[in-house]
Amino acid sequence: MATAPRELDRPAFYALSSGGWRDLVTILHPPYTLWHLSYVALGAAAATTIHADRLAAAIVAFFLAVGISAHALDELRGRPLNTKLSRTALVVLASAGLVGAVAIGVAGIFIVSPLLIPLVLIGAFIVPAYNLELWGGRFHNDAWFAIAWGGFPAFTGYFVNALAIRPAGILVAAACCMLSAASAG
Repeated sequence: MATAPRELDRPAFYALSSGGWRDLVTILHPPYTLWHLSYVALGAAAATTIHADRLAAAIVAFFLAVGISAHALDELRGRPLNTKLSRTALVVLASAGLVGAVAIGVAGIFIVSPLLIPLVLIGAFIVPAYNLELWGGRFHNDAWFAIAWGGFPAFTGYFVNALAIRPAGILVAAACCMLSAASAG
């Protein structure tokens, strides 16, 4: 006889008891943040040369943008994790995360290549558009989830290393996009 799964007494399996530093850990959505950061690494792995400094910078930028900013905006939008973080704390986390990510991108534009400009602009757009459900939620759906949190990190990881658009980068981005789409549906 099969038994029904046990109901969780928290909003997610990884959520810690609410309050203090535990809310900061919970808001990072650790398994999901690591999942999307792995796409940056997969993208880099498809490049013919991996530049460790560029890969590290891309991972830190995505950690700030997705791990902190996007998740803080998500919590601000509907409190899905039931944290006790104040609205002000969430706004500060979201702003600092996005500003930090964009600052890394701008540094990359000057240090690595101006070809990174579109990626920085797209990233700076996607985080608030998706998580705040701007424009009536037009950018908050399964397709945009797959593109924003699957294909985009993978392509960025590839491009910051290759500085070119080649089939390997497109294929790894498409694969990560499909993996994200499969998990969203």
